[in-house]
Amino acid sequence: MHYFEFPTKDTTLYEDSGSQNTSLDEILEVRKDMNDDGSVVEVSRILIKFDLTYISESIESGLIPSNANYYLNLYDANSTGLHVSQNLYAYPVSRSWNEGSGKRDSRPVIEDGCSWKWKDGDTGRTQWNEVSQSGGTWYSGSDGQYSLEASQSFTNEAADLRMDVTGIVNNWIYSGSSYANEGFMVKRSGSVGNTDSGSGVTEGDSTQYGQLKFFSRDTSTIYPPKLEVVWDDHSWSTGSLAPLTGSALEDTVIYFKGLR
Repeated sequence: MHYFEFPTKDTTLYEDSGSQNTSLDEILEVRKDMNDDGSVVEVSRILIKFDLTYISESIESGLIPSNANYYLNLYDANSTGLHVSQNLYAYPVSRSWNEGSGKRDSRPVIEDGCSWKWKDGDTGRTQWNEVSQSGGTWYSGSDGQYSLEASQSFTNEAADLRMDVTGIVNNWIYSGSSYANEGFMVKRSGSVGNTDSGSGVTEGDSTQYGQLKFFSRDTSTIYPPKLEVVWDDHSWSTGSLAPLTGSALEDTVIYFKGLR
């Protein structure tokens, strides 16, 4: 069985724009921009959140089994200049954030929601991290049986993202208050300012990896992000039926029950 949940909010955090909010853009970006010698690097990261209320209730009622798998689906929106091979990572966001109503090309700049520096609006604002310029805060590593990070590889060309985030979602559902659902942080590995090339810190090194672009929930296309829930609910009883062969087998049509 496949069930899809659509996001309640999403945005891109741009390092080069500081306090600018871009939550109403139709495109989410994982960018990396740098000067000619690679001494100045500026990146962007994606924030996206899904409401898990129905999923949690369905697990309690037995409609969705506890061993279901979860996939974050983002659909390619003409990514450009991509490196031959790279990875993208997802982590659970560790602080709450407000979506806002700005766009990348808004003039004057709109600062009424989260941004690279701030996690909330333009009045009574709170920084993500008071000791750095930030770009969001997140958990990583693992906690017991569930992982706090997920990844997907991209090779040779742009592609849709279908990342297995089962560990992260299970932490939200089963950890109680330890890990509140504040959404996913989607980014390249490493951190800004870490320029140790070749050590898996693709955010901070001096290699250009291109611009990954995905449709946001504000897209006018049919490709908004989705959280996909997958579980095996098949059952059968053959009884005394004979196996299908020949034209009877060729004319068989397989379909997903209840697929919207």
